[in-house]
Amino acid sequence: MKKVLALILAALMILSLAACGGNGGNESKAPETQGTEKENESKEEGKTEGGSIEVAVTYTGDQLEVFKGLTEKFTKETGIEVVIDEYGSDYEATMKSRMASNNLPDVFQTHGWSILRYKEYLMPLNDQPWYSDLDESGLGVIADADGTIYVLMISELVNATLVNTDVTDAAGVDIYAIHTWEDLYAACEKVKAIGKTPIGSNSGSGIFANIAGGFVTYPGEAAVDEKAQLDGTWDWQSYKTTLMDWVARTIDAGFWAEDVLTRNNDDMTQKFADGEAAFMLGNDPGFCISCLTLNPDANFALIPNFASKEGGTEEVNIGEGDTFGIWKDTKNVDQAKAFLNFMAQAENAKTMNDSTGKIASLKSAMAIDEGYGLKMLKVFQEKCADRDIFYDNLWDRKYMPSGMWGIFGNACNDFFQDHSAANTDAVLAYLKENYDDLYEEAHSK
Repeated sequence: MKKVLALILAALMILSLAACGGNGGNESKAPETQGTEKENESKEEGKTEGGSIEVAVTYTGDQLEVFKGLTEKFTKETGIEVVIDEYGSDYEATMKSRMASNNLPDVFQTHGWSILRYKEYLMPLNDQPWYSDLDESGLGVIADADGTIYVLMISELVNATLVNTDVTDAAGVDIYAIHTWEDLYAACEKVKAIGKTPIGSNSGSGIFANIAGGFVTYPGEAAVDEKAQLDGTWDWQSYKTTLMDWVARTIDAGFWAEDVLTRNNDDMTQKFADGEAAFMLGNDPGFCISCLTLNPDANFALIPNFASKEGGTEEVNIGEGDTFGIWKDTKNVDQAKAFLNFMAQAENAKTMNDSTGKIASLKSAMAIDEGYGLKMLKVFQEKCADRDIFYDNLWDRKYMPSGMWGIFGNACNDFFQDHSAANTDAVLAYLKENYDDLYEEAHSK
């Protein structure tokens, strides 16, 4: 037995020596050990150096150039390369395709759908250092029922009514005396009388979606169909007798531009900047930023969307502005989190917000924000301080199944071409049919 034990001990000693001196000896292991220590030290300090991440964004034009400048700054500071996916108008379709194959970018913008569409693909982020910097005004939009958030939101979308006050002043319209959609109708008559276009919006999704809540959903309105809209039983009849009726009356009154069916965003921006139109319905201050690049002397204001009747709800819709989430299956977690930490820095968030015109949603960025969008909001809050304004998520995002935005656009264009009684019923049937199908699809998974 003693001989056996001796042999075993000898073998163990040989193996131990081999392990210490194998693979070329200690010197060949030193660089690897030092590298690991450096990496661990870097992680302890909250730093990540090197690597690469793919980031998908909705930005185009000047905003994209500003974002590229920020990514270059990020790479210079961290050594992490950023590959930008510029999907533009194809963003939503491309992201749906990538979701279907479960192959998403490391970081991507959720463009208003962090909870309703992308939640299952995103990483919870409540433990991140910038979480406490998020302003409470935007948390309700991005937080799950249990308070979990999945995105960094550097700005929030404030959706209400934009006014070119140069036009309304010339028409003798007191914009802060407009409380109902009938008040707006009367204001439009005054604007038309001076040869200007009362409503500068085009016939797109926004007209049939962004202002709908003020007719058929919110407290005190002509119809309060919130429950039916959310449980899939809505019959849409209130939509016909309120919003569609009001739009038809404004078409008959000549309140829209002659090219309402064909004018694109550039056309709308130019006309509004030049003082050819008075109101933009269901829009955000970022639109005015673009206008000011064309006419720096123009004057704009923000007022609430209107109530459908006296005693109804004047409202402002709040939505996700610029948000960045991390794919839960990314292999570049540290690099992705480092990028969000970078974008959450007040100066960086402000740089991006200045280019988009959106309102800051990080307290630190708000403190240094001198952008036109925030100025518009502050004037709005001062002028409307005596009003009981209702704030809610964007109507279509909260009350309609995913996929309805494009349906609203098709329906609105069809309606503007023909708002006869027969076609009104056909448009309504088209909306209801797609609503029913999309609701069923969303709740059958």
